[in-house]
Amino acid sequence: MPESMLLLAIDTCGPSGSVALGQLAGGELHILGETVFDGQRPSETLVASVCKLLSRADTQLGLLHAMVAVNGPGGFTGVRVGLAAVKGLAESTQIPAVAVSRLEVLAAKAEATSAALDAHRGEIFLRVGGPGTEIRELLAGAAELAAIDPAPQRIAVCDDAAAAVLGLAWPAAELVRTKAPTAADALRHCAPRVAAGEFVDLALLDGNYLRRSDAEIFGETAEESMNSYSGILVRPMCLADLKEVLEIAESLMEAPRWTRANYVAALDSNALPRRIALVTEGAQPGKVTGFAVASLLPPQAELETIAVAAESQRRGMGRQMLDEMVEKLRLAGVREVILEVRASSQPALGLYRRLGFVETGRRPRYYQAPEEDAVLMSLGLEGFELESATVPML
Repeated sequence: MPESMLLLAIDTCGPSGSVALGQLAGGELHILGETVFDGQRPSETLVASVCKLLSRADTQLGLLHAMVAVNGPGGFTGVRVGLAAVKGLAESTQIPAVAVSRLEVLAAKAEATSAALDAHRGEIFLRVGGPGTEIRELLAGAAELAAIDPAPQRIAVCDDAAAAVLGLAWPAAELVRTKAPTAADALRHCAPRVAAGEFVDLALLDGNYLRRSDAEIFGETAEESMNSYSGILVRPMCLADLKEVLEIAESLMEAPRWTRANYVAALDSNALPRRIALVTEGAQPGKVTGFAVASLLPPQAELETIAVAAESQRRGMGRQMLDEMVEKLRLAGVREVILEVRASSQPALGLYRRLGFVETGRRPRYYQAPEEDAVLMSLGLEGFELESATVPML
């Protein structure tokens, strides 16, 4: 291990993202600088802030020995922007990285074993555990907290909303208040891991989201939300999937009436326009429960269809497929996604609106059997270019 190591940390999981640069020497960490993105979108300022931080310290990216990535929990976009930057910077220079939960950093900052962060809607992101017990991270409201036994006695908090939820569920718990954790706090906490070489495989580095999105739970009852399951697999569509894909499409009024040949063409990488086709599997491995197809004409793409079998709806599959599709479209150079949907399809319209799509127009009497208008919608992907863009030389 070198006598002195330069470390960079990136945290875009909270309301204010931050980056920090530190030097680890003789077992002690010295913070050389930190930038907090108050009121600014990390997607617009992150890489530039890293450049300035390195420049002020009279160093460059290639001289870094390791990076620390705070991988959630937090908002989907913020977490993805930070991780995309870490992957881009680390892979281009072969710099190893350590991943850490923001809840873990908060707990360490307050010298507590448990921690909570506001997750909105009366829920919190919670890290709970202690000496001799398993440490878990979960999303919970006051009702779910009441079922946790034993309840933690000391909990680190940095916002009033999380404190209010905890006060309802566990009025006897001691709330250890501290300032919100930043990238510098992540550096301090993870410096021993860097020294010990506890690095993550960048190919496996992913976000720790804990919560599902508004779109994912749109229209669910409380019981349905509690019964939703994880373990959803999204993968590229293949020829062997087409029988099940066609069965799902035929069972749904909103799905396009494509023939098998149409789907075969969508799988042809040499066809124009080129298409991305995905399927999703749920609790039963190998059983297709949904599919999505988009055509590419960069910088624009059209989401031609996204459908989930009726018995598998309201479990997050549509959202997960769309998330994966958007990532693939970004990598293909797409900056805008367009789609059309039946005017009467309120669940679909609600889903797309919550995902950020906006209505741009209508096509009167576009659909037949029954005759109906088509609502035109668009989603801009600007600000999500970090994962696919070339990282500038620092």
